[in-house]
Amino acid sequence: MAKDMDKDQLMEDYEDDSLDFEGGGDLDFEDEEEEILIEDEEDMIPSVLLKGTPKPKTEEDWRVRLMEASREGVPEYNMSDSYKEGDLIWHPVFGLGVVSNVITSRKMEVVYENSKKLMAMNVTPPASKTS
Repeated sequence: MAKDMDKDQLMEDYEDDSLDFEGGGDLDFEDEEEEILIEDEEDMIPSVLLKGTPKPKTEEDWRVRLMEASREGVPEYNMSDSYKEGDLIWHPVFGLGVVSNVITSRKMEVVYENSKKLMAMNVTPPASKTS
């Protein structure tokens, strides 16, 4: 292509009239309902990382976000599940926690109200021994 070719000329060269719609007008979507597509909605884990808010920098910042969070809809911790930073989890001993750091694909740091713990994830629990 020639470097000196006008941009408008390029657009005209690549215009495709095969996509014209019957009636010649623009498409009108005003009457269409907006639909939000969420993959596996029941698998979604509540998070303290909201769009437009800065990521907490310190353990105390994470704890502040944790204290503002609701327990409603928070899944119980399961070591075989996968988690990401900001996810809320419920632990039967430590209570409500927030994943503050994913260290590896199998290890995460979770901030609880009174502590910070290293927790396993994506790990199959060992089979219990029966006597």
